[in-house]
Amino acid sequence: MRLLLSFRGLSAGTQIFLLILIVMLSGILSLAVAYLAAIAIWGPHVLSPSADSQAISLHFIRLTQIINQIGFFILPPLLWTRLSESNPAQFLGFNKPRRVHILFTVLIMAAAGPAIGFLIEWNEGLSLPQWLSGLDNWMRSAEEAASQLTEKFLMVSSPWGLVVNIIMIGLLPAIGEELLFRSALIGIFRKIFKGIHLPVIISAVLFSALHLQFFGFFPRLLLGLAFGYLFVWSGSFWIPAMAHFINNTMVVVASYLYANGFTTISAENLGKSDSSVWIMASAIVCLTLLFMVYKTRCDATPCQIKPDDASLNAG
Repeated sequence: MRLLLSFRGLSAGTQIFLLILIVMLSGILSLAVAYLAAIAIWGPHVLSPSADSQAISLHFIRLTQIINQIGFFILPPLLWTRLSESNPAQFLGFNKPRRVHILFTVLIMAAAGPAIGFLIEWNEGLSLPQWLSGLDNWMRSAEEAASQLTEKFLMVSSPWGLVVNIIMIGLLPAIGEELLFRSALIGIFRKIFKGIHLPVIISAVLFSALHLQFFGFFPRLLLGLAFGYLFVWSGSFWIPAMAHFINNTMVVVASYLYANGFTTISAENLGKSDSSVWIMASAIVCLTLLFMVYKTRCDATPCQIKPDDASLNAG
């Protein structure tokens, strides 16, 4: 108990350092667990360069991805708040979401397709200056390799494969990344900066940058901003987690349906439109719905908010 109390007197800057340290240690542990689990399942040869079975390789990467999501994203914020906060559940935003916020969030994600699709195409068309052409080529080849691997994950033919992908790509990132980037980081930055906007913006920049995908940076930044404002205005972690889950799972399900001939629309074209009218309408509808979340935010209408945090609700 004394150890816990000593951590709760740390400054916000020291708390950030503590969170980073926990992420690193937990991440290293999760990698070790993933490798030990792989050896237990497939034998020591799974780690050998001669292990050229593509099926085992993909299963191994899936297993590693699942365990790493838990080790890098889910466990660290939970452990960090246990050490540094007197009420971890409320700090992380484990409040019951309001039904109106659930409705607005579902509608935002349903309407966002054309606007996000336009931003994706625009971002993919960007290029670095000529004198950085080597870096540009390296980033494009790295993203192409990552895209090919993701496509192999998504192109499953069995319902079991669909369930695994929903858990690996939809559920775990929605929980883990929202815990780390929204609940924990926005919570810390709100102790440093007045108001909510800088914490939301900084967390969104980190959220997008740490994915290490330059040619998807701006669409992911926009999603990070939306998730951040959904978090601080709704007062509930479950609202941005639900939005994140819907965003990722739509891609998983669309890929499954496309791979098995149930639809002719690929995940890359899901929700996209060449019509400027639809793109503008998509953006306007999403902004309007986000504004409605703001109008029904926790410091404007009765709903659960963090205690002793009234000064942080400005903005």
